[in-house]
Amino acid sequence: MMTVKDFIVKHLNESIATKQKMIEKNVEAIESGALAIVDTFYKYGGTVYTFGNGGSASDAQHITDELLCMLRTSNEFKHRFPLPAHALTTDVSVLTAIANDIGFEYVFSRQLEALAKRGDLVIALSTSGNSVNVLRAVKLANSRGIKTIGMSGGDGGELAKIADIPIVIPARDVAHIQEGHESAFHIMCDIMEQILFSERGLKVE
Repeated sequence: MMTVKDFIVKHLNESIATKQKMIEKNVEAIESGALAIVDTFYKYGGTVYTFGNGGSASDAQHITDELLCMLRTSNEFKHRFPLPAHALTTDVSVLTAIANDIGFEYVFSRQLEALAKRGDLVIALSTSGNSVNVLRAVKLANSRGIKTIGMSGGDGGELAKIADIPIVIPARDVAHIQEGHESAFHIMCDIMEQILFSERGLKVE
């Protein structure tokens, strides 16, 4: 029988292996996602909308708070102005009204239908890539010409096929996929802050 310590080591080693695979498979997609965030704020004056279910709902809110507040204060600036971002997972009255009156598969698309416009950016999270309410919202965004980032795992699911920028974490375990999503977004947000707010910036090749 495996000991608790062995289990911890196993989990950490699997997490490390996932990050190594991300270096091989996700660098270009993460770069594209970061530059899409830069364009949304700098070129279009748009808003970022995020959403997902369960743990991915929490990750969506995490993304929003770091865009609206800030990721870090060590990028050669002490403070930066807030950037418009909104998690579609937080308004209980809206979520339950849509779920009750129309259907749970519409809880995100209905909000995008009311709020999102061309020049905005959608960041959709689904570890399987097959969450029906997430897919419906991405399709709604696509129909309006709104750029989409789809964050999934495994084989990417349907989300990887319909998102403009698919970021598919090369793992099957949900925990490692979610850890990969968090790492990918931290990098994207860090790049955005470096480009828009630090004195040195970053070179875009």
